[in-house]
Amino acid sequence: MNIVPMKWWTAVVMAAAIVLGGMPAAAAQNPTVADCLKHPDACGPDVPARGSETAPAPAADAVSASDVLRLIGATAFVLLLLYALLKWLGRRQQLLSNSKGVIEHLGGTSVGANRSVQLVKVGRRLLVIGVADSIQLLREIEDEEEISELLAQHRNRVERMTEFGRFGVRLREQWMAKMKGETNSSRPFSALLTEEMKRMAEKRNEWLKRVKEKGTGGDE
Repeated sequence: MNIVPMKWWTAVVMAAAIVLGGMPAAAAQNPTVADCLKHPDACGPDVPARGSETAPAPAADAVSASDVLRLIGATAFVLLLLYALLKWLGRRQQLLSNSKGVIEHLGGTSVGANRSVQLVKVGRRLLVIGVADSIQLLREIEDEEEISELLAQHRNRVERMTEFGRFGVRLREQWMAKMKGETNSSRPFSALLTEEMKRMAEKRNEWLKRVKEKGTGGDE
């Protein structure tokens, strides 16, 4: 549990203790046998017998009603604090969920010992920052065409990595099937490898061709 919720629970318990701590104590205890032996007057005929008139009932009823009202108020106060705590935790969780994906690292390169240049996407803005002993903003990319091209390159790189991962999964499945003697393809492993490498090379050449065409169009 986080430190902040722990502080909230501590505040709830302390508030309940303060509210409930003011309840009146029980009535004074009746004198014991030892008290009667030491002080006979305290247990003499002046002490009201059974059936004699006792303390006024309305006063006792008033104290009891006050206790009940105080208990109800303390319970309502604790429930209100719990509701506020749950509301705050829910809002905090929602803010954390909405903040995911706002900042994205698109790439970077090293330019020396403990020095690098990084490309970061913050919302819809692309920032070029330098990372060394401190972090410094080098440039903000504002050209829409350049932003689109950089994002397209990043997506293509992610797709190639994903495709390579799928290729590795297929190779592993093929190898496992071959080891178990349950292969479903008649093609050998080398043919499958050659076909996958050829397909990846074609995709790469197509992407380079599109980038070159965009560069030629921009020069014109």
